[in-house]
Amino acid sequence: MTDAKPHNRDKNYRIKSDSPFLKALGVSNDAGDIKPNKYGKYRQICRFVEIFIERIERTQAVKQQRVKVLDIGSGKGYLTFAMYDQLAKAGLNPKIDGVDTRSEMVDLCNRAAQTSGFENLAFHNMKAEDFVEGYYDAIIALHACDTATDDALFHGIKSKSKLIVCAPCCQHEVLVDLQKSETASRKFISHGLFLQKQADLITDNSRVMLLRAQGYQVDVIDFVSTEHTQKNTLITAVKKGKPSPKYLEQYEAYKKDFGFSGIKLETLMREAGLIRSERN
Repeated sequence: MTDAKPHNRDKNYRIKSDSPFLKALGVSNDAGDIKPNKYGKYRQICRFVEIFIERIERTQAVKQQRVKVLDIGSGKGYLTFAMYDQLAKAGLNPKIDGVDTRSEMVDLCNRAAQTSGFENLAFHNMKAEDFVEGYYDAIIALHACDTATDDALFHGIKSKSKLIVCAPCCQHEVLVDLQKSETASRKFISHGLFLQKQADLITDNSRVMLLRAQGYQVDVIDFVSTEHTQKNTLITAVKKGKPSPKYLEQYEAYKKDFGFSGIKLETLMREAGLIRSERN
């Protein structure tokens, strides 16, 4: 007999389709089957928690009595709920806060958290920079637009979070410099779309260098994109050691070669004294 519900096979995913939080968020129906139009989202959720749990296990956080996570720009909370679910099942007693500027999303997520019995999961209607709740073991920022990604990375670096995970979205800061640049790398790129792609790559590569300069082990992963964006680069950073000046030297040479003045993350790090200024 032919399987009439091919989309509802769990395929050994970490999160089963009948998980209560999936129903609360509208991903599955009352029977515990993934809705046909939500299967892509389900795959994304499962792929993300697979990456997240593997990375958090590399840190000392798994030896703690509680793991604290901050999700910046949490949106509808699909991945936030998934992290809580998996950390709880691993016996890590999670405390997770989601921050978002859209009040309707925050209200929806808080209701779903209550329905799901996730008592230490809370969502807050405010900007990330206005939310001050101390140290977090992991900082998450998925598809934070433009320099908001740098804000999230800086928050993690400054507080020495054990894990930082971000999926950059649209970014324009470096593009302005490239449009005026006269370097050899710029000379042969005339189409605006190609220049934007190059700016995206330069920005993310700069972020990797600056993270490594602060003692993070960084991986760049091809992630499952959402229905809202085709950006699917995931940067994961695990705190491993002390700051390493050689990556700052690479970064300075990189700026010179590609003709851009820097990125916001560098500026924030300099202002906080994480990078010693040699410009004077």
